[in-house]
Amino acid sequence: MKHLFLILVLSSIIFASCEGKKTQSEALLDSIEDFKKTVNLESNVYIPETYIEHEVDTIMSNGYHVKIKTYSDMSNAVRFSKIKDTINYQTYYRNFKFDISVAKDDKEIYNESFDKQKINKVFNYKTDLEYNSDLYNFDKLAILKAINVNDDPSYINMVLIDIMYAIPESNRLASHKLFINDKGKLNIVQVEVK
Repeated sequence: MKHLFLILVLSSIIFASCEGKKTQSEALLDSIEDFKKTVNLESNVYIPETYIEHEVDTIMSNGYHVKIKTYSDMSNAVRFSKIKDTINYQTYYRNFKFDISVAKDDKEIYNESFDKQKINKVFNYKTDLEYNSDLYNFDKLAILKAINVNDDPSYINMVLIDIMYAIPESNRLASHKLFINDKGKLNIVQVEVK
């Protein structure tokens, strides 16, 4: 009976000394999780980082004089975020504005400025498009990727300008052709959407 009493006392002491404390590795994992919840680091990147301006001044083979000025819109950008290892990476892709001027025989026949809001209207990038639409979210997320004068010799009485908008960090793009005739009238054709 003494031995049974001794075993009972020793068992009680062993169970009493084990308070359900965490091991060192469990405590470290809990500390890391708490740290991740409380620390919020952020990395902001702007593309382009500073103001950019580019001007093209072309006299075409058909006699038209075309000027295109493209410049970054420092107050309008599209933001993409992703969180990795407690750091919130935010990339801001700046939108671009552009001006198009066309002259024929030293007389200006077309002069127009475009920003994101005007492009949304002209290219039919709408907010109410359905998710499965090819142009879904182009009104919010697409930025100017390219604008070029197309010197196709088959267009004798007009100017052709190629414009491409794309959604950053994706393969989605939309290409358009702007036709400006000898009277300065603009016609737009959507060429490709993917």
